[in-house]
Amino acid sequence: MKSKTRALIFFALSMAVFAALPVAVNTAVLYMLGLAFIFVVYCVSWDIIAGYAGQTNLGHTVFIGIGAYTTALLCTSRIPHPDLPIFLTILTGGIVATLFGLGIGAICLRLKGYYLALVTAVLPLIFIQLANIYSGIFGGYEGFSIPFSKALPGGVVENYYIALVFCFSCLAAMYAFVNSSIGVKLRAVRDDEDLAEAVGIDVVKYKLLAFCVSAFFAGLAGALSVHYEMTVGVDSFSIPLMLEIILGVIAGGIGTFYGSAAGGFAIYVAKNWVLIQVSTFLNSFSPVHISDEMILYALLIVLIVLSPEGVVTKAVKYFGEKLNLNYAVKN
Repeated sequence: MKSKTRALIFFALSMAVFAALPVAVNTAVLYMLGLAFIFVVYCVSWDIIAGYAGQTNLGHTVFIGIGAYTTALLCTSRIPHPDLPIFLTILTGGIVATLFGLGIGAICLRLKGYYLALVTAVLPLIFIQLANIYSGIFGGYEGFSIPFSKALPGGVVENYYIALVFCFSCLAAMYAFVNSSIGVKLRAVRDDEDLAEAVGIDVVKYKLLAFCVSAFFAGLAGALSVHYEMTVGVDSFSIPLMLEIILGVIAGGIGTFYGSAAGGFAIYVAKNWVLIQVSTFLNSFSPVHISDEMILYALLIVLIVLSPEGVVTKAVKYFGEKLNLNYAVKN
């Protein structure tokens, strides 16, 4: 079976399962799952630059935060602006994030390895400080809320479906991108920059393109999260969020698309549901307080050591061999 046919079947089956889910779970779970869909876009958009282009960008939350603050400012009177429909403010958030990605990428992507990781890791801290310095606009560390009229138009169930459609639309677009001729060149750059340049690939151009595409979808997802939660704050830039994104991608399998999507979804649900219950149980008898974040970061270390290729990737390979399936994990 061709990879595109497999992808279509995978998307259709997943969409059908999630579309039917509201009849089986309560609204609290549906609200959390809607945020999980947005988090999946965070993870897959980061995987484009890290897994497919091979660039260690530790400042991905900058684009999430820029998209979030852009749409939030366009929904309040903190800055002068024309009155825009909700979907246009979300799109604007993605576009502004892309422009920042273009500027940041043009400067940073000439660096490699640890230098690129160090520079990009500092960027979210700079934006957090700017949000505090200009608190009259950005609301400081506490952030600010948007009016009810600018929230997503439906109730919990309707907003769940909006997040679901948004997630799968973004995944379809990013899947088409990484499986295009551009995606082939990005993987060539990831595997060997010198060889890619020797065969005529403009390495900086394609790394910058991946950076911009990654920033665009991260900005869109960050913007949608504001209308979903009705608030924005510096948590959008935070280091814990970046670590959760990395954990989601590593858990599924970096550079595997399906893995980063499944891993991101699993990690978000685990952190906001399963691990909270686990930590409550452990604290019932443990002399030392154990938070869900402590468990999450310990899980990150374990996964890196024991399964660097990703749990989803390893499972697909295992069952593929058992069932004699010719399944290409790398897309």
